[in-house]
Amino acid sequence: MNLYECMYIFPEQMDEDAIGAALKETGAEIEKLGGEVKSTARIGKRKFARPLKKQEFGFYVVCNFELDPAKLDQLRKRFKLNEDLLRVQIVRAEEGDLVENAVSEKAEAENG
Repeated sequence: MNLYECMYIFPEQMDEDAIGAALKETGAEIEKLGGEVKSTARIGKRKFARPLKKQEFGFYVVCNFELDPAKLDQLRKRFKLNEDLLRVQIVRAEEGDLVENAVSEKAEAENG
């Protein structure tokens, strides 16, 4: 199993509860394929450089997970079917990246 980092972009109209529900759904998709979510960090609302699907802003979330490399294409196909996601980018991560994101998630929780 390899470690991956995934960035989700959700539409600006989604509230915190809807984003939380969507994150549970994406986590469930990873687990259905035998993977495991290691950490999740909400980056927040950011302005796009240019409009994306008629949106000016989006909510960014970074997720680290482990998954068998042979099942990565299946996961990408499942994410394309999710209408809540504007964009998804998955890259292979190093072990040090996991710690950095876990620290940022902890700091975000403490700052409220």
